[in-house]
Amino acid sequence: MVEILEESGQLVIRIAQNEYARYHFAPNRPKPYLFPLRAPNGLSLLADSPTDHRHHHGIWLGHGRVNDTDFWAERHNTGRIVHREFTSCESGEESGSFTEVCDWQAASGERVLTDTRTFTFYDTPAEARIFDIEIVLSAPDDRTITLNQTNEAGLPHIRVAESLSPKGGGIMVNQEGKRNERQTYRQKSSWVDCSGKLGRIVCGLAIFDHPDNPDYPTYWFTRDYGPLSPNYGFFYADPIEITPEHPLRLRYRFYTHTGDSVEGKVQEAFEVYTKGADSSFLASKA
Repeated sequence: MVEILEESGQLVIRIAQNEYARYHFAPNRPKPYLFPLRAPNGLSLLADSPTDHRHHHGIWLGHGRVNDTDFWAERHNTGRIVHREFTSCESGEESGSFTEVCDWQAASGERVLTDTRTFTFYDTPAEARIFDIEIVLSAPDDRTITLNQTNEAGLPHIRVAESLSPKGGGIMVNQEGKRNERQTYRQKSSWVDCSGKLGRIVCGLAIFDHPDNPDYPTYWFTRDYGPLSPNYGFFYADPIEITPEHPLRLRYRFYTHTGDSVEGKVQEAFEVYTKGADSSFLASKA
C-alpha cells in the first residue's frame, strides 16, 4: 500500500505503513523539493541545505539561466519556484502518485516558466524501491523561453547524503563502470548510482534516464562532494528553447537499494524500467 498524506505544507509518502519520503511545498520555501528519502534503516539517502551549498535540497528542480533569471541560487534578487496546486493526489494498493503545477517567478513577480511534475511511488520492498518523475516545462504565454547553458542546472538535481558521496567515502558509478567525478562528469550514460555506508548498512540511490528523453543517453553533471544531475542541456552547442507548441518533457526513475550498485542489482532494475525485464526482485513483500 502506498499512502500520500498532506501534513502542514508537506506530502508524506508511506509505503507498507512506513514513511519513505516527504515532499515540501509550503509557500515559505524557495522551491518545492523531496527530502528525506529513507533507506530501510530510516536514515535519509539525501541531504538538505548542507553547509557548502544551502540551496541544495534533496531532489529538486532548478536552473540558473532561464532567459535572464536565476532559478538556482536563493538570494533576494533571484527567482522562486512556487507551488500553485496539486491537480491530483492518489494513494493505492500498488502505487500512489501526485501531480503538482509550479510557477517559476522572477523577483519582480513575473511568471517566466511553468512546470507540471508528477511523482509516482510503487509498493516494492524497502531493499529495492522505485519511483518515477515526469517533468513538463511550459512557456506561460506566447513567448519563447530559453534555458541557457550553465552547470547550475538540474531537472532534477540530486544532493545525496554525505556518506554516499565519494568525498564522504561512498562510490559514484555509471552504467559503463566509470567512477566518481573524474570519470563520470560530462559523460553520457543511461544511469548513475551513488552508494555508501549509511548507519550500519550499505545502500544506494540510482537515477535512470528514460530512452525517450532528449539526446538519450544523457550527459551528467557530477561532483564528488554529493550533487549530481542528468544535464544534457549544459553540454549542448545551443540553448534549449521552450515554446507553447514545444514544451520540454523529461522522465526519470529513481531506485533506492541496499548494497552497492552490483549487490543492489542496479542494471537489472534499469532493464525493468526500459525493457520490461523480469521484475521479481522488485515484487512487494507486503
